[in-house]
Amino acid sequence: MSIEEIKDDALDTTYINDRNDQGSINTYDDINLETENNMQDRDSIDEEANNSIESIINEKPTKKQPWREILMLSFSSLGAIYGDLGTSPLYVLNSIKYSQNPPNKEDIYGAVSIIFYLFTIIVIFKYVCIVLVFGPYNGNGGQVAIYAKIASYLNIGPKGVSIPGTAEPSDLEILSRTDTTTSSINTVYSRIARVKQNPKVIRSLQFFILGACFLGCSLVISDGLLTPTTSVLSAIGGIQIAVPSFNAILPVSEVILIFLFIIQQFGSNKISFLFAPIIFLWMIGLIICGIYNIAKFHPGIFAALSPYYAIQLLKREGISVFSGSMLCITGTEKLPVQLTLGSFVYPALMLCYLGQGAYIVKNPDAWTNPFFLSLPGGTGSGVYWVMFVLATLATIIASQALILAVFSIVSQLINLDCFPKLKIVHTSSHYSGKVYIPVVNWLLMIGVVCTTAGFKNSNNVTAAYGLGISLDFLVTSSLITICLFYVYNANIIWPILFFIIFVPLEVCLVIANLRKIASGAWFSLMAAILFMGFLSIWRWVRSKKVEQEYSQRIKIGEIFPFYSAKSNAITVDLGANHNVPVEDNIPRYSKDDVNTKFGVEKLEKYEGIGFMYVDSILAASPNTLPQLYGKIIKNFVSIPENFIFVGIRVLSVPTVSEEDRILIAPMKLTNHYKCILRFGFMEDIKIEKELTKRLMNKLPNIDFQQLETNSNYPILHYFENDLIKCHQFQPNTKNKIFNILKKIKYGVRYVTINYLFSPIYSLTQDYGEFLKCDNELEELQNKIFIGGIARV
Repeated sequence: MSIEEIKDDALDTTYINDRNDQGSINTYDDINLETENNMQDRDSIDEEANNSIESIINEKPTKKQPWREILMLSFSSLGAIYGDLGTSPLYVLNSIKYSQNPPNKEDIYGAVSIIFYLFTIIVIFKYVCIVLVFGPYNGNGGQVAIYAKIASYLNIGPKGVSIPGTAEPSDLEILSRTDTTTSSINTVYSRIARVKQNPKVIRSLQFFILGACFLGCSLVISDGLLTPTTSVLSAIGGIQIAVPSFNAILPVSEVILIFLFIIQQFGSNKISFLFAPIIFLWMIGLIICGIYNIAKFHPGIFAALSPYYAIQLLKREGISVFSGSMLCITGTEKLPVQLTLGSFVYPALMLCYLGQGAYIVKNPDAWTNPFFLSLPGGTGSGVYWVMFVLATLATIIASQALILAVFSIVSQLINLDCFPKLKIVHTSSHYSGKVYIPVVNWLLMIGVVCTTAGFKNSNNVTAAYGLGISLDFLVTSSLITICLFYVYNANIIWPILFFIIFVPLEVCLVIANLRKIASGAWFSLMAAILFMGFLSIWRWVRSKKVEQEYSQRIKIGEIFPFYSAKSNAITVDLGANHNVPVEDNIPRYSKDDVNTKFGVEKLEKYEGIGFMYVDSILAASPNTLPQLYGKIIKNFVSIPENFIFVGIRVLSVPTVSEEDRILIAPMKLTNHYKCILRFGFMEDIKIEKELTKRLMNKLPNIDFQQLETNSNYPILHYFENDLIKCHQFQPNTKNKIFNILKKIKYGVRYVTINYLFSPIYSLTQDYGEFLKCDNELEELQNKIFIGGIARV
C-alpha cells in the first residue's frame, strides 16, 4: 500500500494520535549516523525511506472528526457497547428484594427511583461526564488505559516495557544514538506539589496502580462470565411465560452462546454493524412498551423520579436493595459513545423501567417477571413474540459486548508485558484496537458454557451477579482520582470532590452485594482472585527476567578489549601465537581480539551474514551487546563477517510500504549493524528471502551482484531460547525454623516459576516462525537456537 493510500485508509484519529508511539514513523534529518568506521555510508543508508517517512510526517492531520463519521460510529456503538446495558430491563426489577411479596405501590416507586438515580449518578455523571473524558488513553478505555496514562506520565511503568502512547525517540534515533544519559525523574515533577515528588509516595503509587489495574481487569473478566449467562437465560426464559411446558431453556442458551463465540473470528467490526440495527430496534421497542404501559396503567409513575421514594425504600429495606437495583448499570471515550448513551439509550431505558413500574402498580403479581408480562397484548401476542426475538438477539449482543471488552483488556495487558504473548488478529484497518484473540475466545467460551451449565437458570445467576461490578466501580474511581491529581494536575479539591461523591455510594453497593456471597457471588470473587493471581505471578516473573537481562547485558569493552577504556588500544598484527604485547604494563589489542573462556583470542570471521533477532539491543546503550552475542563469541570465537542485530516493530499504521520497511545503521564494531524491520498492525510479520536480500543489499561491503550469482552464500539466523527456572534452594544452617519457612517459600516459588510460568512462556514463543524457509532442510541449516538456563 502506498503512503497516500495509508493516509486515505486510516480514517480513525488513532492513526494520527499514535504516530509518536513506540515504533512510530519519524524523520531523522538531525540524527548523526556518523560512526568511526562508517562516516561515508550515512547518505547511502535509508535515503529512500527517509523521503517517504517525511511525506507522512509533513502531512498535518486534523483531529476533528466529521459529524457523519461521528454518527456512524455512534450507531455502530449500539452493537458493540450497549448490549449488556440495554438488556438489564429483563431482570432488574424482579431482582430487587422486597420485605413483602408482592410489593406495594411505595415499594415499586422506591425501586424505580433508586434505578433512576443509580443510573444517572454512576453511568451519566461518573462514566459519561468524567471517566470517558479523562480516562481513555491511546484510543483505549478501561482500567488498563487509566493505568497506562498514569504510569506513562509519571514514568513508573513496568521495567523494560515501553507503554503504548508514550513519546519515544524515533527508530533511527534509537539506532544511532551515542549518549544514553537520561534523567530518571520526569520533568513533570517540577509542576506538581512536593508530596507528589516524594520517592516513597511514587513507589507506593507504582505498586498501587498496577495492583488496581490487575484487580479491575480480573473483576471485569470474572463477572463477565456471568453476563452472557444472565442475559441469555433471562431472554430464553421468556418462552416459559407463554409456553409453560417448554423445558429446554438451558440447552437452547448453550447453543446460542457457542454460536456467538464461533462467529467472533469474522471480525468485531462486521459484527458490530450487524448488531447495531438489532439493538436500535430493541431500544425502540423499549420506548414503545414503556410509553404504552405508562399511558395505560399508571401515568403517575413519574412521581417515582423524586428521590423521596428512593430514600424511603432505603429506610425500610436497608442498602440490600442496591444489590438488585445496581444490575441496571452493568456493562458500563469517545464522543460517539457519549452521544449514543445520552441522547438515545438513557431515555429508552428509563422509559422502560417507568413503564414496568406503572404495570406492576396495577398488577402487583407481575413483579416476578415484569418485562415479559407487561408487554402490550399479553403473553402469546404478536408483540410478545417480536419482543422475545429482539430480547434474544439483544442478549446475544450483550454477550458480544463482554467478549469485545475481554479482547481489549487482554490485548492491552499483552502490550504491557503483563500477559502471555498470544496471537492477536486485528479486524479493522482503521483502528488498531479492534482485535480478535483466538485462544482467549475459545477459553472464554468454555468458561461461559460451564458457568451457564452450573447456574442453570437466570434466578440463580442474578442472585450471584453484581459483586464484581461494584468492586470494579471502586477500582475505577480510585484510578480516576489519582489520574485527576497527577496527570491533569487538578486542584486538590476536584479529586477529593470526585472521591467523596462517588466512592461512598459505591462502597454501599459493595456492602449490599457482599450478602450475595453465600448465594453465588463467591463464584465471581473466586474467579477474580484466580485471574489476579495469574496476572500478578506473570508480571512478577517477567520483571525478574527483565532484571536478569539488564544485569547480564555485556559492554562492548568486556568482549572486545580494544574498546575498553583501560586498554591502550592500537591495531597490531598478533600473528598466529596471539601473544598480546605489553608495554608499561598496559596491554595492547587489535580490533579482532576478544575475551573468551579460553583467554584472549583472535576472532575468526568466515564468509556469510548473521542475523540476531533481539529487541534489547535496540533499547539499550549503544555500548552494550546482548547476552546471546556474548555466548557465541566466548564459546565459539567465530562469527560471520557481517553481523546484524534485528528488532521487529509493529507500528500504529495498518501497513508499511516496502521502501519504509527497513531501517539500518552501523555500529562502532566493524561490519556490525543495528536494524529495525517495521510492519503495520494489519500485516503478518513475515521475513522472506526477498526481504532478506533487500536488507543485505543495504550493507556497503557486500557485492549484491555477486551475491545474486552465489546461491550458497551462508546466511544464519540466531534466536535466543532460554529455559526459565527458579533459583536453587540455599539453606541457612544456623536457624532450622527459618530454614523451614524459607523452604516453604522456595517451594511456592519453585512450583510457580517451573510449572506455571515457564511452560506457558514456552508455549507462547513463536520460535522464529516469522522467518520463512522453503523446506525443512533449509530451516535446519539456517535457524540456530542458542540458550541456557535463566535462573530467576
